[in-house]
Amino acid sequence: MKKVLLSLCTLVAVASADQLVNLKIDGMMCPACVKNVKGSLNDVTGVKESTIYLKEGKAEVKAADGTKPEAMCAAVKKAGYGCAVAK
Repeated sequence: MKKVLLSLCTLVAVASADQLVNLKIDGMMCPACVKNVKGSLNDVTGVKESTIYLKEGKAEVKAADGTKPEAMCAAVKKAGYGCAVAK
């Protein structure tokens, strides 16, 4: 039983090894822009979830540890929007 619990705890620790990345997004004007940015971010390998804030011009991205924020910005820029990693 101890081995099962220990294994389960290890799996939970590995599964939660995520990072939260904040991005500044320029050029979003409407809900369609939000959808485009969200789709672009979610297509990046390692991105698990993204939340886009139209009025604030930002995105919060939950991604696997080691996923490069630069790859996220590249995807957003490819979609036609400005992007920078927020400090």
